[in-house]
Amino acid sequence: MLTGYIPIAILIGFAVVLGFLVIGIGMLFGPRRPTYRKSQPYESGMEPYGPGTRRVSIRYYLVAVLFILFDIELIFFSAMGNSLP
Repeated sequence: MLTGYIPIAILIGFAVVLGFLVIGIGMLFGPRRPTYRKSQPYESGMEPYGPGTRRVSIRYYLVAVLFILFDIELIFFSAMGNSLP
Protein backbone atom coordinates (compact mmCIF):
# COMPACT_ATOMS: atom_id res chain seq x y z
CA MET A 1 0.00 0.00 0.00
CA LEU A 2 2.75 2.46 0.88
CA THR A 3 5.13 1.12 -1.78
CA GLY A 4 3.75 3.67 -4.24
CA TYR A 5 5.16 6.46 -2.09
CA ILE A 6 8.72 5.10 -1.96
CA PRO A 7 9.87 6.90 -5.16
CA ILE A 8 8.47 10.20 -3.84
CA ALA A 9 10.25 9.72 -0.50
CA ILE A 10 13.50 8.91 -2.33
CA LEU A 11 13.12 12.02 -4.50
CA ILE A 12 12.43 14.27 -1.50
CA GLY A 13 15.37 12.76 0.39
CA PHE A 14 17.65 13.22 -2.61
CA ALA A 15 16.54 16.86 -3.00
CA VAL A 16 17.17 17.61 0.69
CA VAL A 17 20.60 15.96 0.67
CA LEU A 18 21.56 17.70 -2.58
CA GLY A 19 20.42 21.08 -1.20
CA PHE A 20 22.49 20.71 1.96
CA LEU A 21 25.43 19.44 -0.08
CA VAL A 22 25.40 22.41 -2.45
CA ILE A 23 25.11 24.91 0.41
CA GLY A 24 27.87 23.16 2.36
CA ILE A 25 30.24 23.10 -0.63
CA GLY A 26 29.52 26.79 -1.25
CA MET A 27 30.29 27.68 2.34
CA LEU A 28 33.39 25.49 2.38
CA PHE A 29 34.98 26.60 -0.87
CA GLY A 30 33.37 30.01 -1.38
CA PRO A 31 35.35 33.23 -1.13
CA ARG A 32 35.49 34.84 2.29
CA ARG A 33 36.73 38.39 2.06
CA PRO A 34 34.46 40.43 4.32
CA THR A 35 35.09 44.16 4.36
CA TYR A 36 33.35 47.07 6.01
CA ARG A 37 32.01 48.25 2.67
CA LYS A 38 30.50 44.86 1.82
CA SER A 39 28.73 44.62 5.15
CA GLN A 40 26.95 47.95 4.63
CA PRO A 41 23.28 47.82 3.58
CA TYR A 42 22.69 48.61 -0.06
CA GLU A 43 19.77 50.81 -0.90
CA SER A 44 20.18 52.67 -4.17
CA GLY A 45 23.54 53.99 -3.04
CA MET A 46 21.91 56.03 -0.27
CA GLU A 47 22.50 55.75 3.44
CA PRO A 48 19.39 54.18 5.00
CA TYR A 49 17.47 56.17 7.56
CA GLY A 50 14.71 55.05 9.86
CA PRO A 51 13.55 51.48 10.46
CA GLY A 52 13.50 48.99 7.64
CA THR A 53 9.87 48.07 8.26
CA ARG A 54 6.84 50.31 8.27
CA ARG A 55 3.39 49.75 9.69
CA VAL A 56 0.87 48.81 7.03
CA SER A 57 -2.88 49.09 7.30
CA ILE A 58 -4.80 45.86 7.81
CA ARG A 59 -6.83 46.71 4.71
CA TYR A 60 -3.79 45.95 2.59
CA TYR A 61 -3.62 42.40 3.93
CA LEU A 62 -7.37 41.87 3.62
CA VAL A 63 -7.33 42.96 -0.02
CA ALA A 64 -4.37 40.68 -0.72
CA VAL A 65 -6.04 37.66 0.89
CA LEU A 66 -9.32 38.33 -0.96
CA PHE A 67 -7.45 38.67 -4.24
CA ILE A 68 -5.73 35.30 -3.73
CA LEU A 69 -9.03 33.70 -2.67
CA PHE A 70 -10.92 34.89 -5.74
CA ASP A 71 -8.00 34.09 -8.01
CA ILE A 72 -7.99 30.48 -6.79
CA GLU A 73 -11.78 30.30 -7.19
CA LEU A 74 -11.48 31.45 -10.80
CA ILE A 75 -8.89 28.77 -11.47
CA PHE A 76 -11.22 26.10 -10.09
CA PHE A 77 -14.21 27.45 -12.03
CA SER A 78 -12.25 27.50 -15.28
CA ALA A 79 -11.00 23.97 -14.63
CA MET A 80 -14.55 22.76 -13.99
CA GLY A 81 -15.81 24.54 -17.10
CA ASN A 82 -13.22 22.82 -19.30
CA SER A 83 -14.16 19.35 -18.05
CA LEU A 84 -17.81 19.67 -19.12
CA PRO A 85 -18.77 17.89 -22.37
